[in-house]
Amino acid sequence: MTSRAITSFLAAGALLTALITSGCTSSAPPTASPVASPAVCGAVESLKESVSDVKNVELDQGALAELQTKLTQVQTDLSQVKADAKDQYATEIDAVEQASASVGSSIDAATTSPTVESLTAVGTAVKTLGTSLTTLTDAVKSTC
Repeated sequence: MTSRAITSFLAAGALLTALITSGCTSSAPPTASPVASPAVCGAVESLKESVSDVKNVELDQGALAELQTKLTQVQTDLSQVKADAKDQYATEIDAVEQASASVGSSIDAATTSPTVESLTAVGTAVKTLGTSLTTLTDAVKSTC
């Protein structure tokens, strides 16, 4: 390589570095809003997986016991999200908690009285749980 090529290569590298780092700086002061710890990112991923497990249960014979077991994992993962997020995302977390409780209630009702209506209510509650999780995931996305 000639000295002219080396000089051009180094100049291009310096320019690239300047461009990259200039995009990372900000003249605005940091905001005082609370920021969830990055641990919430992993906790939300675990919650997404457990809710997905609930959503993937086929509503047939024996499904209610399986749903109840998987719902217990959702509640465990949700507790971790709540602990990691602190007060941030409280509205979204409350919605997921309410939806989770609704799934539990509908499972209890379907277990007591297994009818088409009660099983349909379970399906509707599971769908609502998925929707509330999507809202939480969208809110947390900026932190992760």
